Amino acid sequence: MPTFARTHVQPDHITDLTAGFLTREVAPGVFVLTNGNYQSLFFTTGEGVVLVDAPEPLVRFIEPAVADVTDEPITTLVYSHGHSDHIGGAHLVGSGDLEIIAEKSTAEFVESKQDPRRPVPTWTFETDQTIRKGFRTFQLIREGFHSAEGDVVVYLPDEKVMVAIDLIGPGWVPLHAFDITENMYRYLGAFDRLLAYDFDAFISGHTADVARRYDVEITEEYTFDVYETVKRIHGELNFEELLAEDRDNEQAGIKKIIDVTTERATEELKSRWLDGPMKGVELWTESHSLAMVLYVRWTD
Repeated sequence: MPTFARTHVQPDHITDLTAGFLTREVAPGVFVLTNGNYQSLFFTTGEGVVLVDAPEPLVRFIEPAVADVTDEPITTLVYSHGHSDHIGGAHLVGSGDLEIIAEKSTAEFVESKQDPRRPVPTWTFETDQTIRKGFRTFQLIREGFHSAEGDVVVYLPDEKVMVAIDLIGPGWVPLHAFDITENMYRYLGAFDRLLAYDFDAFISGHTADVARRYDVEITEEYTFDVYETVKRIHGELNFEELLAEDRDNEQAGIKKIIDVTTERATEELKSRWLDGPMKGVELWTESHSLAMVLYVRWTD
């Protein structure tokens, strides 16, 4: 294992990634690890460290980061979901007796992939769990806002820390198509479900920053602006007039409805958000409008 300079800092200090990674202590004994793009969370329990996710681009830093702040070994790994970019380094974490926890559908997905980078979980669950390890209590909340195979939100109630991977990006609008959500209905409802919990720090899986309640709230505001704008524009379309040139080509007509709604919604949303509090509007808002058109027209 390579040797890295110590980069453990307190929350909200200037980010220094000259060593390739840093850790932030967001509550006593609870740390966020980042390389500037990906994030993991780990926390001490007095009986071993619990790690949430092992992103492949970040995995070589995990053991040095843990050793930098505690003598406890990593004994438990929680999969937030099955996507390889967040758990593709799991095979390099801990020893052979590592406990790996996942929601049942995620475990079945991982097992079906037979990917040696993503070891099969050793313990699965089907309902929300409250777990006590040593002096630490944490909850595993079943969700479905991102991955069709299931998502798990990790919540530490005493420390007011929540981990919900790929819901938001602090300081940014969501990535492409609302972070490629596979369930827009659950995505739209996730904000209120998670904001019902009492948290100060929110770990979202990407960027070097720790999110706060405001980041979740402003992303919800943006997301519902996309939803309401798309729904209104789609509802106002004169389909007969719009499809007049494509009466003999149903596929072309459907594409025109999608394209016109997406274009009009994108331009309107950019007029409100381009100079707003989040970056990435020029990069991703068109994809958000398109994803919402598909949801509004066929699912909503």
